[in-house]
Formats: sequence, structure tokens, C-alpha cells
Amino acid sequence: MLKNWFAPAILIILTLVFLMIWDTPPQNFLKPKKETSEKITYPTNILHNAVNRKYDEEGKLSSVFEAEESRHFQINPKRATAKDYTELKQPQLTLHSDSAPPWKITADSGKAKKNGTIIHLWGNVHIWQKDTQGKISELKTPYLIVKPEQQYAETSKPVMIDSLGNKTEAVGMKAFLKQDKILLLSNVRGIHEI
Repeated sequence: MLKNWFAPAILIILTLVFLMIWDTPPQNFLKPKKETSEKITYPTNILHNAVNRKYDEEGKLSSVFEAEESRHFQINPKRATAKDYTELKQPQLTLHSDSAPPWKITADSGKAKKNGTIIHLWGNVHIWQKDTQGKISELKTPYLIVKPEQQYAETSKPVMIDSLGNKTEAVGMKAFLKQDKILLLSNVRGIHEI
């Protein structure tokens, strides 16, 4: 009697196995793809002629940021993270102060990190301030890190300063723009007109 059920039982089992294989997605049978360490990222938004104004607690204008093009990359598509960044084309930053004329900063390119609290600028970075008599003080460097909220800028690259006809060259700088204080870090050389 057992022999009579053996052939149909095998046929039923083979039919069930065939149906399970037929209904299974092909990805389950393939080797899993190795994840590449290099992620392809695309901007989550692109802005042309972007302008961003920030105000202090008293409602006074503290900075104006402009860029010809701004490409924001959000690393985690579900939420903003500290690793998000924005690539900038032709950025311009104006830092306002109650006690002094504004400082203006321009560059060819840049990258804003940590929600714009740190901005890296490179390519023909130019910082200048026009005083109340119309005289210009300016700094030029190939690379600059700016913290707009603190009105602070720094670089480890060569810097050229031209202020009222006096020229100073150095390597490395820390600029406290709100206090009009600039620290030159090394290889300082100057030509001063009397």
C-alpha cells in the first residue's frame, strides 16, 4: 500500500517545489551585488541666482549670501544630516556690522557645510571693505574658510593684503572681521608707503 502512494507523493512534492521556484523573484537566486564604497549622489535641489539674508536677534541684517548657482546635496534622502553640503558657483558674501562698513567676499567656487555655518571658498578669493572715506582694504588668497555667524575667516594658503597703499604678503591668516583684527601666521613681508 505504501508503494501506491510513493509515486503520487513525489509528483506532488516536485510540483510544489516547481511552483515555489517559479514564484520566487530571480534576485533571490543571484549573488548579491557588492556595494561600492563610492556613492553616486545627485543634488536634491538646484538654485540659480540664489540670495539668502540672515538677521540677528534684534532684526538687523547680519549677512547677505548670493550665488550664481547653488547645488544642495542631502546625503540621507529622508532627513537632513550634518554631512549635507551645498556646492556654490560664483559665491558672494557680505558681512554687516553695527560699528564698521560691511566686508564683502567673492570667489569662483565654494562649498557650504553644516547648514551654511562653514563656507569653503576657492579660486580667486577676494575680501574687501570700503571705509567711510571710500578707501578700500582688500585681501586676496586662493582658498578661504569663512564662518559667517562669527564673521571669521581663515586660510593656510598665501595671502596678499593691500590697505591704503601698503602691501603685505603672508602664508596663513586668521581674520576676525567684526573686530577688524587680522593675524598673519608666517612668512610675513610688507611694503609700506610713508
